[in-house]
Amino acid sequence: MENKKEKKREQVKKSDKLISDPHREYLDMNTDEEGYERHESSEGEEETSSEPENPIYTEKQLITLVQYIKDLTVLSHLKESDWNENCYEVIEEYFQCVTHNILIIFFNQNKLKASLNFYDCRDVEVMYFLRSSLQIYMPDDFFKTILCGNVTRDKTKSIFKFLINIYAPVALNSKEWPKIIQNDLYLNLHDLLMVLNDQLCKSINRTILYVPKERLPKLQGFRLFYENDSIFIEEKDSILLTQEFHIREFIGRLEKIVRCWIKQIHSALAAMAIRKNIKSIMDERNHWKNVYDNLNSLNHQLSNNEVQGIFKLLRNINSSSVESFPMDIKQIQKALIESSSNLIYLNILSEYCTNLFISNNIEINTTKIFLLILVIWVESPFYSITNNIESLCRALSLQLISQCQCCIDLESAIKGHVESGIHMLKKSISTCEMYKKIYEKFVKKVVTSINPNKIWNIDEQLIFNNINAFIQRCHDIIEICNARIIFERCTKGGTFGGAKGLEYETCCQQIENLFYDHLSNIIAIQDNLLNIQNIKWNIAIDKFRRATIQLENTIKNLINHIFENIKNVDEGIEAIYALERFKYRKCLKDLIHEKWEQVWKILDEEIEMCNVTKIIEIGEYHPLIKSFSKYSKERYTNKYYLKVQYTKMINASYWLRDCIAERYALERYKVVINQLKDTYIINEI
Repeated sequence: MENKKEKKREQVKKSDKLISDPHREYLDMNTDEEGYERHESSEGEEETSSEPENPIYTEKQLITLVQYIKDLTVLSHLKESDWNENCYEVIEEYFQCVTHNILIIFFNQNKLKASLNFYDCRDVEVMYFLRSSLQIYMPDDFFKTILCGNVTRDKTKSIFKFLINIYAPVALNSKEWPKIIQNDLYLNLHDLLMVLNDQLCKSINRTILYVPKERLPKLQGFRLFYENDSIFIEEKDSILLTQEFHIREFIGRLEKIVRCWIKQIHSALAAMAIRKNIKSIMDERNHWKNVYDNLNSLNHQLSNNEVQGIFKLLRNINSSSVESFPMDIKQIQKALIESSSNLIYLNILSEYCTNLFISNNIEINTTKIFLLILVIWVESPFYSITNNIESLCRALSLQLISQCQCCIDLESAIKGHVESGIHMLKKSISTCEMYKKIYEKFVKKVVTSINPNKIWNIDEQLIFNNINAFIQRCHDIIEICNARIIFERCTKGGTFGGAKGLEYETCCQQIENLFYDHLSNIIAIQDNLLNIQNIKWNIAIDKFRRATIQLENTIKNLINHIFENIKNVDEGIEAIYALERFKYRKCLKDLIHEKWEQVWKILDEEIEMCNVTKIIEIGEYHPLIKSFSKYSKERYTNKYYLKVQYTKMINASYWLRDCIAERYALERYKVVINQLKDTYIINEI
C-alpha cells in the first residue's frame, strides 16, 4: 500500500512539472496530454493503465481546495448558508477525478447546486471552473492554474461580452494566423458577433452598432486606392508599397459591417411609425421617448472615432457602401427634432390624464384634455396629420378603459359582494357614456370654429370601437352578477314552508349546483373578463347565457308546480316572498306577476264568501232578535280577518306592479268591509 501511495505521489509531481504554462488556453489541452504520454513512454517506465491516475489528497488539502472554489464563486444573492453537503461532495469529486473537465455551481429552485455537467443547468446564472485535460490541482498553485468564469441568466449577453471584449481583440489583432485562413476566420467571427449583437439589441430595444476590433491604418494625410491586390499609401511625395495584409478582403469585411449599420439605421427610423401596445397617453409618450433615446444614442455612436474612421476609410476609396451615410445621418437628426417636439406636447398632456376616471370631475377633466389635444392638433407639425391625431385620441380612449378596469373589483362582482360590483360596473358605463358625449360636444362646437381651413377629419369609429366594446363587456358582467343574485341564493334554509317545502328546497339545491358549475367556467377566465381583446369571451358568455336559459325553464316549472298547490292567501304570500330574488329576470318576473294575480283572485274569492254569508244571515236574523249577537261577533271576526289579509297583500306587493285582479279585489274589499262595519254599528245601537 505504501509503495502504491509513493508511486501516485511521484505521478502527481511529474504531472505538475509538465504544466509549463498555467495560463494556456483550454483548446490547447489535448496537445499537453499527448506530450505527457510521450514523456512517460520515453523514460521507459512501466506502462500506464488506460484509465488516468487520480490524485490522492490529504483531508486538509481537500478542505483547502473546496474553500478556494467557494471563495471564487460569484452568484447573485449567494450566502454562506446556501452551501450544502451535496455541493461539497460534487466539488471534492471534481478534484479527485481528473476526467471531469468542468465544474458548475448554480441555483436550482432557490437551492445551491453543484454539477459536473453543463447540461444540468438551464436559463440560470452559472459559475464554471475548467481544468486542462488530466490536470491535477494542488493548493499551492491552484490560483495560477484554474480557469473560471461566470455566465449570467442572459446567455446571449454573457457570450457576446466575452467574445467582443476578450476573444475578438486578441483574435483579430494576432499575427499568428496563416494568411490562407485569416480572412475566413475574421469574416466568420464578425458574422457571429453581429448576430449576437442583433439579438442583444432586440432584448433591450436599443440600436447598438457592432464596431470591429481590427486595427485600421492611420488615415490622416493618406489616400488609399486599389492596385494589384496591394495598397499604395501616399504621403507627401513618397510612395511605400506594403503587402502586410490582403486589403481587398479587409475592405470587404468592413463593407459588410457597414451594410449592417445601414440596415440598423433604417430599422430605427422605421420604428418611429410602429406603435406597439399603446394603451394610454403615457404609452404614447414612452414610445416617443424610446424613439428619441434610441436615435440620440445612435447619433452619438455614429460620431464615434472608430465608426468615423471606418467611414472615412471607405469614403476615400469611393466605396458604394457609404454613399447613403450622409442622407441617413440627416434623417436621424430630423427624426430627433420631431420626436423631441412630440415629447414636449405629450409631457403636458400626460399630466392631465393621470387620474382621468378616478377624479369626480370627469366632465371638466375630459373637456380640458380634449382642448389640449386640439392645441396639439393645431400646433404640432407631426400630430396635425390625421392618422397621428387619431392614434392620440385612440390612446386616450384606451387609457379611460384601463383606468375603469383598475377601479372594478371583479373578485367581488363574480365571487363576493354582488351589489358593490354592479355599482362600480354601472359607474364605469356612465363614465364612458359621458366621455362620448363630451367628445360630440367638443367636435361640434369647438373644432368647427377654431380654424375653417383645417378639417377635423378623423374616424370616430376607430376611437370609440374599444369604448363601445368595454361598455358591452360591463353589461355582460352585470348580467352575470344578476344571475348570481337569482341562482346563488336558492338554498337558504326555511325559504319554503308547507308539506312540500323540503321538496322545493331540494329542487333549488340542484339549480344552485348547476349554476355553480357554469359560473366556474367564468371564474376560470376571471383575469381576462375585462380584456376587450380576448375573443374567447364571446364563446364563454354565449355558453353561460344558454345555461341560464335552461335554469330559467327549470325555475318556471318549479314556480308552476308550487302554485298548483296554493289554496289560501298566506301560502301564496309565503311563496311570493320566497321567489322575490327572481325579479331580476324579466321572464321570471312576468311569471311571478301572473302568480301574484292568482293570489289576489284567492283573496277576492274570500271577500266574496264573506259578502254572500252576510246576505244569507240577514235573511235569517233580525236586529231585534236575541240571536243577532252571535251574528254580530261573526261579522266582526270576518272584518278583522279581511283587514289582516288585505294588509298582508298590500305589504307584499311593494316590488310588484298592479294587476286587474288586484283592482277588482280592492273594490270588492271596500264594499264588503263597509257593510260589515255598518252591521257592527247597528248591533251596538
